[in-house]
Amino acid sequence: MVNSLRELLDRKAVLAGLALVLGLGLGILYAWVVNPVEWVDATPGHLRPDMRRDYLAMAVESYSVNRNADLAIQRYRDLGTAAEETLAALGAAPGEISPTAIQNFRAVVEIYASGGPEEGSSGSGTSTAESPIRLILPFCAVTSLLGVLLAGALTVRGRRSRRGETARTYPYGPELPAEPGPGMTPSGEREPVATFRTIYALGDDLYDDSFSIESAAGDFLGECGVGIGDLIGVGDPKKVSAFEVWLFDKNDIQTVTKVLMSRYAFNDSATRSRLAAKGDPMQAASGAVVNLETASLEVEARIVDLAYGEGALPAESYFERLTIELRAFQRGPARG
Repeated sequence: MVNSLRELLDRKAVLAGLALVLGLGLGILYAWVVNPVEWVDATPGHLRPDMRRDYLAMAVESYSVNRNADLAIQRYRDLGTAAEETLAALGAAPGEISPTAIQNFRAVVEIYASGGPEEGSSGSGTSTAESPIRLILPFCAVTSLLGVLLAGALTVRGRRSRRGETARTYPYGPELPAEPGPGMTPSGEREPVATFRTIYALGDDLYDDSFSIESAAGDFLGECGVGIGDLIGVGDPKKVSAFEVWLFDKNDIQTVTKVLMSRYAFNDSATRSRLAAKGDPMQAASGAVVNLETASLEVEARIVDLAYGEGALPAESYFERLTIELRAFQRGPARG
C-alpha cells in the first residue's frame, strides 16, 4: 500500500515537473523564436567605431553650417560613453573635414556641455516586442504556477510559488541642457544677444568664420566674424601673421574692422602701417579684449587661446592657433 502511494506521488511529481518545464519552454520559444525582441530607436552609440566616426563627421559638418548648438550637443551626447573617444579619433584623422570645423564643434561641446555625456546616455532603445511578450508571460506563469502547486500538494509542503515579471522601462537618455541664454549671465553684467567661438589652426588656409547676430525675437541685427588678414613667408601651409575681426550692423553704413597682429608684425612699422588701411591694428595677446562698436551693436572679441608657430621665420611672427570668443550686445534703447 505504501509503495503504491509512493509510486503515485512520484508519478504526479514527474508530471508537475514536466508541466513546469513545458511552461518555461513555451515562454522561451515565443520570446526568442515566434516573436523575438527587435530594438528600434537606438542611438548612434550602438554603431561600430567607424560608423560612429562617420556619424560625428556629419554632425560636425552640420554644425559648421547651421551653428545650432543644441542640435550639436544632442548629436554628441547620442554617442554616449563613446562620444569623447570618437571626437578624438575624428580630430586625429579628419579626412575631408576642416580642422577648424572640428575645433569649433569641440569648443561648443566644452562650453555648453562641459559635464560630458552622462552615464546611460548611450540609449537602450525601445523594444517593439516588449508588449507582445507581456501577453504570453501570464500564460507561462500560470502553467508554471500550476505545476509548482501540484508538486507542493503532493509532497504536503503547502507552499505556493508565484512567478512575476517586473516591467522595465528604458529611458532614452538624460534631458539635454538648453544653450545658455541671456538669463545665464552673471548678475551685474550686460546680457549678450549672442555668443560665438571661432578657432584657427595652422593649415586652415581658407579660414574665414562669420556669424549672424539676431535678437531674442529672431530679427536679423547684423553679422560678425574673423578671417585671415595678412601672411608672412611662402610655402604651405600658409603662415598667418594677422587676422581681421569685423562687425557689420544693418543699421550702420560701415563695417567696423580691427586687425589682430602677431608680436613680430605689430612691431614692424612698415607692416603695421600697411595693415592700418584695413582697420585699427592691435597686437594679439592671450586674454586681450577687442571692442567693436557700430550704431546699434557692440562686439567684445576676447582672445581665449594663442600660440605662435616655430620654424625658420622670425620668432612670434605667425600663429600656430588662435581661439576667439565673440560676444554681441545691442546698444542704446534697443538693448534689453
